[in-house]
Amino acid sequence: MKGREIDFIPDRLIEEPVVFRGLTDTEVVVLISVGLVFWIPVSVLLLLPFGWGLFGVGIGVGMAIASLLVIGKYLQELKRRRPDGLHIVYLKKLAQKKFSFINFNYIETSQGWDIRREKPVVRIHMETEE
Repeated sequence: MKGREIDFIPDRLIEEPVVFRGLTDTEVVVLISVGLVFWIPVSVLLLLPFGWGLFGVGIGVGMAIASLLVIGKYLQELKRRRPDGLHIVYLKKLAQKKFSFINFNYIETSQGWDIRREKPVVRIHMETEE
């Protein structure tokens, strides 16, 4: 240790750092990417008949940033006072419940088990060798 500096570099970090509105770097990149992929074609197609197709790219980028702000606020509320990664489980369960073609193997049905048998048990009598 030299002066007030600490010569310690952790070789492994447990969690991703929070970078924007309670979101990690990966979540921000995914939200911006999905927003760009969705909003740019939508805004270009909406403005193309009016001859303003090129402005659709700029509006699409602005809408992607706006959707990052709105979805970031929602995820911030969803992640508050919960363990790390629980919001992913919640969103997967919600997607599985809403869309029948998505399956993450979560059990959503509540059932009771019957302990009675349908047929009587036949006991096998074995003779001893004495």
